[in-house]
Amino acid sequence: MNLEKSFIENKKNATQKLNIAKKEKKVDIEILPILNIINASENYYTSSSCFGRTVILEIPSIGNKKEAKFLGKWHRQIDINELLTALKQAKKGQIWLLSQSPIIHIVSKNDIAADKLLKIAISCGFKNSGLKSFGNRIVLEICSTERLDCPIGEDQNIFCNKDHLELLINISNKIIERSTNKLFKLEKKLKKDLSTDKLTKI
Repeated sequence: MNLEKSFIENKKNATQKLNIAKKEKKVDIEILPILNIINASENYYTSSSCFGRTVILEIPSIGNKKEAKFLGKWHRQIDINELLTALKQAKKGQIWLLSQSPIIHIVSKNDIAADKLLKIAISCGFKNSGLKSFGNRIVLEICSTERLDCPIGEDQNIFCNKDHLELLINISNKIIERSTNKLFKLEKKLKKDLSTDKLTKI
């Protein structure tokens, strides 16, 4: 199977999986317009995505993602009461507050299309974007530089006061706000710059 034929087949499979995820409401609604624009182009398809989120995570030890537990997860801005409620679920392990900017993985048909999309993403503020793979599949990762990774406690004990937690929430909310603005800009730019691409049904 040549690369173009493989790309078309993989795009079909990825689109089918996305449609199933949509029906099961496993896709972040806010990022769907961007996914639809990308998948409508003959040159790309998305393989995974996240709108951006704030997370309270409990982990046994650094790097042990397999046994990590979500105490709270929000794809929006939050307040101190939501954070405190989530922290009440803590039992054993390190407690981390994470705020993560949007991330979209995209497979490109060729290197020219990949270069075009990377330039679009970077121009919209997603300056941490780049190539993840350049073998049988050209995989791009669109993401920004804003993020927060902060340990706040362990084994049900929170090691910072309410004022510090409110500071962390304010920073997290600012990351979500900036990320949302960048996504709006990206959506507008994609509509314009990919409008000449041949559209495919999704």
